[in-house]
Amino acid sequence: MNMQRWVVASIVVTLVVAILEMIIHGVVLQPLYQQTAAVWRPHAEAQTLMPLMWLGYAIFAPFFVWIYAQGLDPKKDAIGQGVRFGLMLGIGLSAMGSFIWYVVLPIPQTLAVAWFVDGVVVYVAAGMAVAMTYPAQATRQPKTKRRR
Repeated sequence: MNMQRWVVASIVVTLVVAILEMIIHGVVLQPLYQQTAAVWRPHAEAQTLMPLMWLGYAIFAPFFVWIYAQGLDPKKDAIGQGVRFGLMLGIGLSAMGSFIWYVVLPIPQTLAVAWFVDGVVVYVAAGMAVAMTYPAQATRQPKTKRRR
């Protein structure tokens, strides 16, 4: 694995996921969160815990990139592989997470479905980001120079 590209791709995935999550949860889903305000931490308390959220993104991204790189096929389109990888993880992990939280928390079903869709969108975007920053060529061994 190309360590330099792995680090760069991990940083890019961290940023893509964090930005999308801020937009989705901070703007798009905000009305649903306001309807269920009693379930969530007060805003000021949540803000003080934000470094833990960033830590979660920073731990997730290198593993996401590493798993992607393990199955990378240099003969196939990188973006297509990234989308497929994001869809597979997004559907699997988002279904598990969103529906389990629906059972555990007193939230509307629409919020659980929104979390599922959010997860798929974020994972696909992360897959595309890793495909663009960790291309298949990065896994190939460098060609040695021929001696004449």
